[in-house]
Amino acid sequence: MANKVDLYMPVRGELMPLNEVNEYLADETVDGLGVAIIPKEDIFYAPVSGKVVLVGENNNTVGIAVSPELTILIHCAINAEKLGGRGFSSYVRVGDQVTLGDKLIFMDQDYVSNHADITTPIIISNRTGVSHVNIDFSITDSFQRFMEIYLK
Repeated sequence: MANKVDLYMPVRGELMPLNEVNEYLADETVDGLGVAIIPKEDIFYAPVSGKVVLVGENNNTVGIAVSPELTILIHCAINAEKLGGRGFSSYVRVGDQVTLGDKLIFMDQDYVSNHADITTPIIISNRTGVSHVNIDFSITDSFQRFMEIYLK
């Protein structure tokens, strides 16, 4: 595996640091490694190639394992669990191989934004092999590189 993994914007939107999001993200499991996106479109695409290791029961969360040491989690709409899956559908299943740019999740922004916060964290959830990350918060368009993950 290369010493660096690039993540690309999964949706057009505004990037922000995780620590500017909701307080529940401040627990030790998140540890501030990642970003949040305020999405401007309904379809989220794979920000990296890998294997789908998680699809949340409400279809608003997808985890992609890039390697055994690196897993990327996309959690659409931070408090959407209360919607019971309404407003979301998943294009992938656990075990699927995805390529950068493949469709992952549909979020009906009109519906979801009326009932939940559409802010979407992108978190490095398994990062045992990560030494550091560089994030370009100025990126706003889909399919543009916004994060470089450097591996140990």
